[in-house]
Amino acid sequence: MSDSPAATPSLTGHFHLVRQMARGWWVFVLRGVVAILFGLMAFLAPGAGLAFMLGILAAWMAIDGVSTLYQAVKGPPERHGFWFWLDGIASILFALAILLVPTAASLMLVYITSFWSIATGVFRLILAFRLGSILMGVFGALAIFFGAWLLMNPGPGLLALIWIVGIEAVAIGILMIGFGWRLRRVHNDPHGPAMGRG
Repeated sequence: MSDSPAATPSLTGHFHLVRQMARGWWVFVLRGVVAILFGLMAFLAPGAGLAFMLGILAAWMAIDGVSTLYQAVKGPPERHGFWFWLDGIASILFALAILLVPTAASLMLVYITSFWSIATGVFRLILAFRLGSILMGVFGALAIFFGAWLLMNPGPGLLALIWIVGIEAVAIGILMIGFGWRLRRVHNDPHGPAMGRG
């Protein structure tokens, strides 16, 4: 009898999904870089004007959404892909909402941003549970916390919101790059063990 236990179907499915996702490791890195660039822009030009910041925020949401949909198309045709589709579609819809109401008051921007953050955070927490990824869970929880905080504190003003969004963008960007880099190691070592929890 072998000393090592046989792999369970769920564990085998987890390894298969991680290896499938590893093919698109660079998409996670790209999403992280875009998020960090947006965050830095929020810090460097916080008073650039409402229309400009709305456009930049919508662009970030749209790029993140398109990148996630790319992962859904290229990823494994399993039930996990459903959450990639929801994540990507939600980001694009919120980006369109911002573009369609560019003259909305800053309070509307607060609510749009908070609902987007909570929605994508929930989808990423579900993915984290299915993938067994702590990093994915961290930036999912961070997004939910940020969105909930905005809902409970909608009146700090647009400038404060821009700074807060910038902080969240940089934090999520760093975590995205870290997750993508871990997937890259899996991709470069196809015969090694799949990425562990982290």
